[in-house]
Amino acid sequence: MKKTIFKITDYIERDLKWEEEECKKLGIDFYYHQLRDASASELIKTFKDADILLTNMATLNAEVLDGLENVKVLLRHGIGYDKVDVEAATRNGIIFANEATASSDDVAEHTIMLILETFRKKKLQDKVLKRWIYTREWSSEDIYPMHRMKGKTLGIIGCGNIGSLVLEKMRGFAMKILVCDPYLSRERYEELGIKHTPFDDILRAADIVTVHVHVVTEETRGMFHLEKFRLMKKSAVIINTARGPVLNTDDLIIALKKGIINGAGIDVYETEPPAPDSELITMDNVILSPHIAWYSEEGGWDIRYMIMDDVKAFLEGKPPRFVVNPEVFDRPGLRFIMGNA
Repeated sequence: MKKTIFKITDYIERDLKWEEEECKKLGIDFYYHQLRDASASELIKTFKDADILLTNMATLNAEVLDGLENVKVLLRHGIGYDKVDVEAATRNGIIFANEATASSDDVAEHTIMLILETFRKKKLQDKVLKRWIYTREWSSEDIYPMHRMKGKTLGIIGCGNIGSLVLEKMRGFAMKILVCDPYLSRERYEELGIKHTPFDDILRAADIVTVHVHVVTEETRGMFHLEKFRLMKKSAVIINTARGPVLNTDDLIIALKKGIINGAGIDVYETEPPAPDSELITMDNVILSPHIAWYSEEGGWDIRYMIMDDVKAFLEGKPPRFVVNPEVFDRPGLRFIMGNA
């Protein structure tokens, strides 16, 4: 019987020794590469014989997926899948899955860190501290005005795994919390103890807006643009730990420079990495982090365990846990036969 082939396009772990041992126990062939920026032809050549393919940041567009003639299951390391053409995967009969709950707590915690640092003007606090140290003069003038979060309004845009964790964790701050997520069921809203608030209404009401849209689509790309920023309070701040292209960067810079909004906390960028001359880097009212909200040792291992669970499911003739394109199961060209890997 032909051995199952499991390949990785690119990875961020320090090493994959644990995966090697696990695959050895399972009796499957395991190969890994660092081809994040490889051409379509190189990706096709390297991975066309794989049964299971795991990707992190490689671009798997229609050309690549059309050429991966043997791949039955495609896995994404993490949640987002902006670099995978889901329609092409479906057309080719490939089951595509992500690890939808991986690092959710980590991203929620990082979001709260950015909320606190942005709303409490941490960058300006650092300047005040340095001046105090070197001149012995203390003044809060540069930070004025500072407000407490208690009693203010938090707006959550997108309330899936991460957004709902932010909701849960932020309840202890005694804020009014509004949620916009048109895709949540009525039962889920009731379970969370909240009601749906229209997008524009949240922008008008919120002192802090935090974005948790998990995928970039025609609907969500650039959904925060200048006219939307103009709806927000001048004292409001925006936090994005979701997807960079959801915020129009040029419009965000204009809004920050002109005082249309008061601040921003950003972990993800429209173009990654951000340009060295990006004005966001030098702005006193902007807190930046290096697309690291997902990271913790615990979260990193959660993802690794979840991926290997999906590999084991494949060997048992079962689909992955979090299938992104369930419509593939209705296609006659589905490559993966249930119950018979």
